[in-house]
Amino acid sequence: MSSDTPPRPQKRKHRQQKYRREWEEANQWLDRVPEDDYKANCKACRRTFSVSHGGLSDVKQHAAGDLHSRNIRTQRSQAPVSQFFIAETSPEIDSITAAEVTQVYHTVKHNLSYNSADCGHKLNQKTLSDSKMVKKMTLGRTKQEALVKDVLAPKAVGDVLKILTSPPLPFSIQTDASNKGNRKMFPLAVQYFTPESGVTNKMLDFIENPDESAAGIVALLEQSLEKFGLSMDQVTAFSADNTNVNYGIHNSVFTNLKRKQNDLLRGNCHAHIVHNTVKHALDKLTVDVENVVLKVYGHFSISAKRRESLKEFCEFCDVEFQEILRHVTTRWLSLNPAIHRLMQTWTALKSYFISLGDECPKQVQALLKLNRDSTVEDEDIVEIYLLFCNNILSLFEEVVKSLESNRTTCVELYSIMDEFRQKLIQRRDNLFYGYLTRQKLQRLLPHDAHMARAEFTAFLNTAISYVEKWFDFSEENWLFSLQPLLLQHGNLTFNQIEKVATKLNLINKLKMNELYDECTTANTILRRLREEYSDAWKSKGVAARWMAVFKEVDVPNMLSIMRHILSIPASTGYVERIFSRMTNKWSDCRSRCSVELIRSELLITLNFEQTCPEFHTTALKDKELLSAARSNKKYSWKKK
Repeated sequence: MSSDTPPRPQKRKHRQQKYRREWEEANQWLDRVPEDDYKANCKACRRTFSVSHGGLSDVKQHAAGDLHSRNIRTQRSQAPVSQFFIAETSPEIDSITAAEVTQVYHTVKHNLSYNSADCGHKLNQKTLSDSKMVKKMTLGRTKQEALVKDVLAPKAVGDVLKILTSPPLPFSIQTDASNKGNRKMFPLAVQYFTPESGVTNKMLDFIENPDESAAGIVALLEQSLEKFGLSMDQVTAFSADNTNVNYGIHNSVFTNLKRKQNDLLRGNCHAHIVHNTVKHALDKLTVDVENVVLKVYGHFSISAKRRESLKEFCEFCDVEFQEILRHVTTRWLSLNPAIHRLMQTWTALKSYFISLGDECPKQVQALLKLNRDSTVEDEDIVEIYLLFCNNILSLFEEVVKSLESNRTTCVELYSIMDEFRQKLIQRRDNLFYGYLTRQKLQRLLPHDAHMARAEFTAFLNTAISYVEKWFDFSEENWLFSLQPLLLQHGNLTFNQIEKVATKLNLINKLKMNELYDECTTANTILRRLREEYSDAWKSKGVAARWMAVFKEVDVPNMLSIMRHILSIPASTGYVERIFSRMTNKWSDCRSRCSVELIRSELLITLNFEQTCPEFHTTALKDKELLSAARSNKKYSWKKK
């Protein structure tokens, strides 16, 4: 190269572009990269790219790309994450949590499926899209079960324990056993009395235990009481059905518990006694009434054609057609309604079976005495026996309903059983077997009428003897001493109260001098209450009467006595109802539910008595409940 050649001009160096914040105003998807000023971050694509060469041109070039365009469209179709999460400081957080908890409460109370509730919530989010609260609620199946098992169920037990322990209240324990397939389930329930709520029954536990021995049941009860921090010293009575394992003389649940609590009382089920009385008395009748009901129902229950034929006979005989009712031998109140239904259509029923001739089932022929060698009087005898049973079983039915009523207390037990026995004795002495029965008997041959009357009398004698064998009608029975506490009429004397306290070994727990003054005060209140609420007072139950007294005056020693007495159940009706609830919840459609889940649902259903709207109002005010519902600790895997 010659020296005359001009020098080549030096290339100008390109200046790199830095990221600028003002680009974000038109591009909301754009963000800076903290550690590099020459790059930008795309929130939609979740990647960084260089802006050092073209600056804003690089941004526009990225925005025009196919990948970015797809990501932007996807982002716009999705709801923002903030819609599904609620800030702890949000003023609406309690309202949303309370709504979620109440929705779960509604699901449990009405035996709904969690899948159905989950689907329903998703549907609400679609159909109620303008509701901000519905959008922020989350109610998947897993969360619902967690709320049931670890939030609502513990609260259902905790509320009961607060009442029983602060201060310690006397209570009875109730249990029974029932099968679910090849599983044996035992509920543990308690009964107690407070002046504010009256007699209250609550469930504490629901346990699977294959050991049905007395030692096994006692161990189960003791473990449950210890788990809940309750003492055997608070237990006033043990309530269960009248089996040997529960109340046997030598080695039963009751005798084992009594060794630990010497003042423990029997809270056995008197409704069982009445039911067994019917079973034994029916054996004295030559007509198998129970089998008649079962066979007739069985004949029509399996055939629509037979049912239609019976309807035609009802129309021909000018009798209103009624469905034949099913009798379940283990259900105490199903026999008499089934007999009553047979009597309503008896003429049509008998005509129907006679019309079948040789095709009539032989067992039905024998039971209804429709054989060829039977006479018209034989057919009438079956009707007479059914009429007798329909009449006399109404008396038994009335007693069982009274014993199993929620308002019946142990104070009324003696008077109920004594009145029942007196009615049986009166019918026997007056030879009264029902008005229609008496009319039908007059149409029979003298010999047949005499035989029927003899069997009806034997029925009543057997019933009276059985009741007297299994219920102590003597004045030594501690239930007899409770009669003055009915508060029906007359004054409540100190001697009567002292006798009750002595029978129940409560003397050392009372201030007897103060109790004497309390009797005087209580009698003054009683006279005024009877005068002011004459008719209403008579219709009140025993617990309601005592609640009215305690509302008017402070009588602590008398309250201590009544807390003890009214904690003793009159029957096992409450635990029997637990099994009915269990059957509804643990159906074939929900056979895969765990014992823990069924236990939790039963606790919620039985221990919370509010309607769903009432529960929502309560939940809104319960900060502890709402906090537990929001906590991740309710999930089992979070606890590990």
